[in-house]
Amino acid sequence: STVYQLPVASYQLPEKRLRVNLTSLNWLLVPGCWSLLLFLLVFATPARSIAQAPTVRFIDADGKTLAEVQAQNQNEQVYLPVQAVKQVIDPETTHQYNHPRQRLTLKTKDREIRLQMGRPTVTMDPGAETVTLAVPPIIIAQQPMLPIDFFIQLLPILNDVEVIYNSSLNRLQIRPKGTLTSLETSGVQDLVIIVDPGHGGPDDRGSAGSTGILEKDIVLALAKQLQWTSKQHGIQLHLTRETDTKKTHFERIQVAKQNRGQLFLSLHCNTSFSPYQKGIRIYVNNPKGQLRFPSTTKPALTGQRLKILAQADYLKQSKDFAYALQTELNFLTETPIQIIDLPLMPLSDAYMPAVVLELGYLSNVEDLEKLSNSEYIVNIAQAITRAFQRYISSINQMAIGNHQQSETISEEKSR
Repeated sequence: STVYQLPVASYQLPEKRLRVNLTSLNWLLVPGCWSLLLFLLVFATPARSIAQAPTVRFIDADGKTLAEVQAQNQNEQVYLPVQAVKQVIDPETTHQYNHPRQRLTLKTKDREIRLQMGRPTVTMDPGAETVTLAVPPIIIAQQPMLPIDFFIQLLPILNDVEVIYNSSLNRLQIRPKGTLTSLETSGVQDLVIIVDPGHGGPDDRGSAGSTGILEKDIVLALAKQLQWTSKQHGIQLHLTRETDTKKTHFERIQVAKQNRGQLFLSLHCNTSFSPYQKGIRIYVNNPKGQLRFPSTTKPALTGQRLKILAQADYLKQSKDFAYALQTELNFLTETPIQIIDLPLMPLSDAYMPAVVLELGYLSNVEDLEKLSNSEYIVNIAQAITRAFQRYISSINQMAIGNHQQSETISEEKSR
């Protein structure tokens, strides 16, 4: 797939190193200090060789855990025991392992699956169908182990599902087939989405990370990636800016109006005085939401506030899309993402469902490292595209339900 690189070729993040600054070594001559030095060296040295056994979590389309399986890391690859097939694919699975020949035979879903340890080819009968894994199954502690790619490739074949794997969190999502493919339902795929990459131009850089990376560049890279990914799935998407140019609020809204937008997504990055603040945030424009800085005086219904109130007509749809975003983006994060209701002036003129997505804190080292990584930007774009699909699917189901209800009422009246 196409990857839109960030403008700066390489961002060198500061390395975390343990540094001991000893201004003098004379104190080593003090009796008993050698034992203290040994204690410090043992407990201060990072224990990189000691690694906790990982687990792979299998989840459904809504993020609910289906199974959690103990795994083994070998040569930077994740392997699962044969019993995981029973937990994840089919509880009726049986298997036989020939130790001398190192051959594994699985019987599941009316199929016989044969594997040879050390070889990547999987053979399935009936039909003599073959699948080539990225890495072969291997022996660990005298037991046959299956690479995670076995589940990624065979789950769709055996259970007629689609899967997504998050390697950084060892998380594999299983979805009903068809939820990730191109939209084919007539009418609904014509929904027009407007993506607004915030800031832009030499005078409006937005937030900046300690490495020099800028908010305006991150959100534009993501927007361009979103444009490409959405196109592959038949989604109509327009950007308020496609280059590093400054756009006024009025110009951004004009793009939405001219293209008859029906959903508005504004992209930004966060920053904080605290280096510990991190994570994605989703903001929904709600005039009754809690203000970040509450006022003791009752606000007057100015023209701008009236616009916000008018945009509140789309609050339910905005929240529906926010929930879709939350569900999909949670797949990429360790901690659940918050949805926050606020009166948002930037969305006041967007007379359509509208959401602000803050991608992370550039003041936080972890978020900064992620947002500087083009692969992470691609993953975010894919998650947002899935949120578009989820939202469009919900609209489609609602439209079908309303149509069926109208037909029922018409039939009753004609009797």
